[in-house]
Amino acid sequence: MTPAYDPKTLLMLACLLTGVIGIMLLLLGRASTPRIPGVRYWATGSLLMALSGMLIVLRGVGPQWLTYTVENTAAMLAYTLYWIGSARYFGRQPQLKGWVVLFLVAWIGQAYFTHVEESVRGRYLSLTGYVFAASLMHTIVFAQELRCGRGAWRQRGLGLPFTGFWVAFSTLVFGARWLHAIFQPQDGQGLLDVSWLQALYLGTFAFGLVIVNIGFLLLMSECIRSRFEDLAMTDTLTGVRSRRAVVGAASDLLQRSRRSGKPYSVLSLDLDHFKAINDQFGHQCGDRVLEAFCRHMEDAMRQADVLGRVGGEEFIVLLPATTVAQAGELAERLLLAARTSEPGLPDITVSIGFTEWRPDDPSIEALLSRADRALYAAKAAGRNRAMPG
Repeated sequence: MTPAYDPKTLLMLACLLTGVIGIMLLLLGRASTPRIPGVRYWATGSLLMALSGMLIVLRGVGPQWLTYTVENTAAMLAYTLYWIGSARYFGRQPQLKGWVVLFLVAWIGQAYFTHVEESVRGRYLSLTGYVFAASLMHTIVFAQELRCGRGAWRQRGLGLPFTGFWVAFSTLVFGARWLHAIFQPQDGQGLLDVSWLQALYLGTFAFGLVIVNIGFLLLMSECIRSRFEDLAMTDTLTGVRSRRAVVGAASDLLQRSRRSGKPYSVLSLDLDHFKAINDQFGHQCGDRVLEAFCRHMEDAMRQADVLGRVGGEEFIVLLPATTVAQAGELAERLLLAARTSEPGLPDITVSIGFTEWRPDDPSIEALLSRADRALYAAKAAGRNRAMPG
């Protein structure tokens, strides 16, 4: 039974798609700032796979050293780079010393069974065995990330489980092909053979290759989206949370307190006479003052507390599981921390208003408004002090 398909056409389509995705990965990787780790390895691997497929199509036309040895080398390097790229993307550092030896052994094997003792089976054992091993390591990277991240990937997106599944699928295809070469005689033209079994291997290989590359694009897009979300949730000057982020966190605390009945408090802070600092020393100095102020605040705060910038020199601190009395104690510590001198910067003070969540608060705006009124009272009382609201 001969399948009604052309293996060369299938390979060319798969390699064309893989090459296009490789170029997209390369361009997106170069455009992203800071660079996303691992993308360069994925892109290079995809371009090598595109080259490998085109060289397979040229078999029977081009020389053996090009269409077999160079092609096999490109494929082996490509799957190695896929594995390294995914490891780097997830912040892992693969150990490559042993793989250099394994690569050389496999490369010598496929070259020997091409130019010295021609053997389709020998080439499959050398090439597919190595690619299976590299793909297995690739699968392990995703399995470890899924296990360590537990359910966190649900918030990050589908890139991790989607790509991990298809990497594992491709690994099974290579494993099956390798075992087939071990236990069954091999003949025909290898990948270009039109037998039904080779058609099955080639089809699943081509499909898995394209889908895995789509998975790389998905992972990269999720990383870029996450960075944009981080920018929206982080104040670019000071590095603390933005107004949007801190108000959102305050709303979450409000909902939790309504369910549990546990207290939480809010501090509203405003640097004293900050406009005079900008006028006298310049806005660059004012920016440095804000950066130093945030460092001092975070050093004095507890680990669970949340600091956010809501305006030019206005800040909010969220205090989970904190009564108004405890908030007053922390506010006194922050007053002292704000007065910490910084070389080359003018001395500053801060006024603070603080209040505790009350069960009858209709919204987070009511709580923040009460903290702001306490802040205005601290300003009116002479600044550099904390007042309850």
